[in-house]
Amino acid sequence: MSSLTNYGQAIASTTIALQQLLTSPPVGLQATARAPGEARTGVTGASVNLFLYSDSLISYREASAQHGPSRVIAELHYLVNAFPDDESDLDSGSHRAFGAARAAIERHPVLTVPVGAADSIQVWLTPSPLTTEVLTALWLASREPLRLSFGVMASFTLDAAERVALVGTVHDVVQLAGAGAIAVFSGSDAAAKAVAAESVAHELGKPLVTVPLDSIVGRDMGETERNLSGLFDQAEHRGAVLLIDEAEALFGVRPEVLDVEDPYAEIDVAQLLDRLGTAPSVVIIALRDSAGDELADRTRVEVRFPSTDGAESAEVG
Repeated sequence: MSSLTNYGQAIASTTIALQQLLTSPPVGLQATARAPGEARTGVTGASVNLFLYSDSLISYREASAQHGPSRVIAELHYLVNAFPDDESDLDSGSHRAFGAARAAIERHPVLTVPVGAADSIQVWLTPSPLTTEVLTALWLASREPLRLSFGVMASFTLDAAERVALVGTVHDVVQLAGAGAIAVFSGSDAAAKAVAAESVAHELGKPLVTVPLDSIVGRDMGETERNLSGLFDQAEHRGAVLLIDEAEALFGVRPEVLDVEDPYAEIDVAQLLDRLGTAPSVVIIALRDSAGDELADRTRVEVRFPSTDGAESAEVG
């Protein structure tokens, strides 16, 4: 199954497939895919135009997925408008084109659409009449005359954006070496995580700045932004590897309904991770247990540290 990273190609391929459906025998229409005002540029005779005017993405998680959405349903909404043979034939020509296009889509409710050289998606087509309000708004927006039209929704399913995180070693964290790359150190052995973070900084030739979560996360995102800006701008911290310690209260798995007493209830985790993505070097977030969905989606490498009961330690080299 194609992934969300190919969404742009999936849209383009779906539009092309719709054009091919309408231009191929027995339909044999001229079909363009342009803005409504440019639909007739260089075109004579009866034709139809496909105009993609909106899309939506609906995410869901399969039972087998541990974190975040695993599938995305994409819905593309097209305006299909019909044009007559010429301006003196305002009725019959456009009516024939309208009916032929509508019938072709009804007869072919599912298309197999290639996405790239070695992938394909199943696209479901659902014709739908447009309300007067929607149709009028579309044509007023395009400043074009109101023409005989109908709507088509093309829907298909994609894999959600692939997580790039891998369960690896401290060496894998060193290999990230990029500004704002996020790694997770998980496990109960706080001392081992601290030593490993020092090892990452040493290998990268950078200082290590260890900060507890409550020293950078304020009462709201505004205060948190100021705290992080101050941290990043300190001369002795420029380019440093950042270790956010004891971070499970915010970045761990949290209940869907937060307690009003939760000190981080007003913090947007995704927004905070975006800000950490501007850090000058690697960001290491230390947790005792599993990462929450937002952090899991952004993590490049997770290093797991077993408990200190004699189990083998995480590999450093």
